Amino acid sequence: MRPNLIATGRRGLRGGRFFLATFLLACLLAPRLAPAGGETVRVAGVFDGDTCRLADGRTLRLAGIDAPETAHGDAPAQYYAAASAKALEALVAGREARLVRQGNGDDRFGRVLGDLVLPDGTSVAERLVASGAAFVFWHRDLDAALVTRLLAAQDRAMAGGRGLWPRLLALAPPPKPFVGNAASRRFHDAACPHARAVNPRNRVLLPDLRAAFAAGYAPARECTPWPPAGS
Repeated sequence: MRPNLIATGRRGLRGGRFFLATFLLACLLAPRLAPAGGETVRVAGVFDGDTCRLADGRTLRLAGIDAPETAHGDAPAQYYAAASAKALEALVAGREARLVRQGNGDDRFGRVLGDLVLPDGTSVAERLVASGAAFVFWHRDLDAALVTRLLAAQDRAMAGGRGLWPRLLALAPPPKPFVGNAASRRFHDAACPHARAVNPRNRVLLPDLRAAFAAGYAPARECTPWPPAGS
């Protein structure tokens, strides 16, 4: 017996409409994901120039950059700390952005590590570095393309005298070259105990701050040459 093609077609049409309605409803109810990977987040507030609080309660540490330290404990605020925090706040506070994770998970403080991408497609970390509100802070598990863009942005900011760079690069060179660690891309004051602990195979001498930053090194937390706020 030949099948009833009209009846079969009607059942198929009804089935197709049901599938389409179900698919559209699922799309509406599914968690919203940003295009090209990552998740859409809203920034609720800013702690400093490289760390912010997300609306869902998580803390995000922008990977690949560092900003001057705000006051905490007995340590005073560093030069440009307040301006860096304001720069990040102006970019993201109260706004939605795409969170693109970096590294192998959260850091040792439980903070999410990643970059924020604004609706126009620009990287928040790159914008901060390009404006001289932050500097490159290398880690071996960072995306290589991100590191390349950040270093290029930092070179432009230093050459253009933007943000923190004029004051920082005007500091007198140290009596002895800074000691860089090629394994971590951090540098120390020569008198710092941590400088003496650098493995000779990884030891790199950097004559001044410009040379250190241009080579992609960042100041270590200990014995930092960074001036205090108000200086």
